[in-house]
Amino acid sequence: MYRLLLLAVVLSLVGAADVGRASSKEFNFEIVATDLAGRQTNLTHDSAIDTGTAVASDGRIAFLSSRGGTDDLYVMDGDGSNVRRVTKGAVDDSGVALAEDLAWSQASWSPRGDQIAFDGKYFAGDPATCLQHCAGWDVLVVGSDGSGLRQIALGARAPAWSPDGRRLAYESGIDAYYGAGSVTIMRLDGSGSVEVKASNTDSDVGPVWSPDGSEIAFQAASQARLWIYTVRADGTRKRRLTTGHNPTWSPDGRRLAFIDNYELITIDRNGKRKRRLSRTGQFVFGAAWSPKGGTLAFIAGTTAGCCGNRRLETVSADGTHLRIVAREHAVTQIQDNPVWTPDGKRILITVASP
Repeated sequence: MYRLLLLAVVLSLVGAADVGRASSKEFNFEIVATDLAGRQTNLTHDSAIDTGTAVASDGRIAFLSSRGGTDDLYVMDGDGSNVRRVTKGAVDDSGVALAEDLAWSQASWSPRGDQIAFDGKYFAGDPATCLQHCAGWDVLVVGSDGSGLRQIALGARAPAWSPDGRRLAYESGIDAYYGAGSVTIMRLDGSGSVEVKASNTDSDVGPVWSPDGSEIAFQAASQARLWIYTVRADGTRKRRLTTGHNPTWSPDGRRLAFIDNYELITIDRNGKRKRRLSRTGQFVFGAAWSPKGGTLAFIAGTTAGCCGNRRLETVSADGTHLRIVAREHAVTQIQDNPVWTPDGKRILITVASP
């Protein structure tokens, strides 16, 4: 869903004819840090696409950018300084994708902060005969200093590190027409691979590990609806929890937050005590727990489309203290799922400007 909304923003900024070259400098996305008082600081300053943030435990930020002429993975310090390019798409076949076929690459830091897992695109057809659906997705891992790029899996997307750093979970069995067909859990050396079948696991966030590493939550389509499932890390006890999408675990692992019918909902990991946290009539697009779990940040708007009054808001985990942190007029156009800094003092968002 988020990819479709983001494409609508791209269309509104560059026009339908420019979607195929969305990595050009026709428009600008910047990464902005917002504190809880609403004060904003641009962490990027480049007339290109900067988005897709992932934060390491020491505060370093991985992000996607088109600033170098090719779409690549970059790393910067938490204050936006010391920017360095991690992949070199022109020569290393990393395949980082921005606004390509409604899907953007996703990155995930290893717990130690020495490696980054991400997904990329590669040409899978015969260049002489393939006219459409010619690209495939793969999962790769690279050192945070840009060394040791290696492919982990073909036909795979949206990798996530286990809390102990020993395994990856990702969407697998990618089909050009129907998205992913399963979730795979594996060790970095390729051993111990477990595949969890589902009808369609294509997700904006991919599988997400519980903080203790014992379970994975993911979304999948069934009977024309999106459902949230949990499964043990060994692939057993797959359980359909509730309708919804974009699940995220609370830091203590006791609850999940997710979006259902554009509402922000939380639920116990056993499927009980469902609670709506967002206002009636709001349209919620992405959410994240604060590091200590007492607060959730989320992106909300007044319409389900791309261009309504979009806001960054926070709410206490018990549903109280709902407040607007930043409004659309202050940041032009808020996009992306919010990402908390490790100290819980700032929230990273992507803003779009013509």
